[in-house]
Amino acid sequence: MNTNKTKSKFKKKHILYILLIVIFIVIVTFYFISRFTETNFIQKWYDDNFYDAGVEESLNYQEMLIQFVDSFFIYTLIAFLIVWIVEIILRTFKERITDDIENTIRVLIRFVVILFFGIAYMTKFENFVGAVIGVAATVGAAFGLAASRSLGQIFSGLHLVLSKHHNVGDYLIINDMNIEGVVTGISTSFVTILQPNKTTAVIPTDKLREEEVLNIKVERFETEKDGISHLFLYGKKVKETHYVYPVKWATHSDDRHSHAVAAIMETGEDFKDYIDDEVDWMIYERDRLNRRYLISLTVLDPKVLLHLAEEFTRILEANYEKIKYGDKKKSTSKKAAN
Repeated sequence: MNTNKTKSKFKKKHILYILLIVIFIVIVTFYFISRFTETNFIQKWYDDNFYDAGVEESLNYQEMLIQFVDSFFIYTLIAFLIVWIVEIILRTFKERITDDIENTIRVLIRFVVILFFGIAYMTKFENFVGAVIGVAATVGAAFGLAASRSLGQIFSGLHLVLSKHHNVGDYLIINDMNIEGVVTGISTSFVTILQPNKTTAVIPTDKLREEEVLNIKVERFETEKDGISHLFLYGKKVKETHYVYPVKWATHSDDRHSHAVAAIMETGEDFKDYIDDEVDWMIYERDRLNRRYLISLTVLDPKVLLHLAEEFTRILEANYEKIKYGDKKKSTSKKAAN
């Protein structure tokens, strides 16, 4: 059944193409006849119905061809050229934009080009210039009011993709919205993020531009030094992508710092199969109540972070309690022995 439907759609598509080609050939044929054949039936029909030699404003056949027919083909050629250039640009950026954005740009550009050149050509008909400009202004104002928000989202989506601040596969942290996770899709209107709790957050692109967003992707170049490249090229530069997730963790200021460091290192060993690099840490804030640590977890696959961060914190707490109370028991035993 699906095969038959596909074949039917395929036939209808080709019939439409053939019909358009036939219409195009007919138009071009009539143009060449009217342009390069003397005293042709088209000229005779025009002279009988529209040309009046006694009227100064009346255009003869050749003037009519130059002002209306030739200009129509020139405008059409320029419009097709602009659309063709846009297609080339879209193919160049195909890997950087989604299908949704690509189709939106294509439709938007074609609409603007057709509208612009259509109005430009219609202004050649002097009797209709006022009406054309009035209708164009009314339609433009109505379209602008109705689609202002949609256009704003479209341009926000285009800016988001072309600026390459965020791409599909990046891990984003948006603190003000309490959202974090892996970007699964970017369209002209929305950005979808898969969160650690397995839900999907859908954020409007214009809203995302207003928020402070942390993208934890880090791209760096590593040097491969082997063989000929090591001898003559001083190594080959290879770009590697890492994701450095910041885990915030706090202990009481009266607790030993050495216990916290030991717990971090031990937990890093527990997760060495998931973490690409050694666990890095620093104290980013301290007051009379708490000592706050910032622990950096480096991974190659951002999807690992959907469950790694929470699990790392849970095991870290367990290791810290074990080290902390284990040390207290040892101290108590030593005092009892003394």
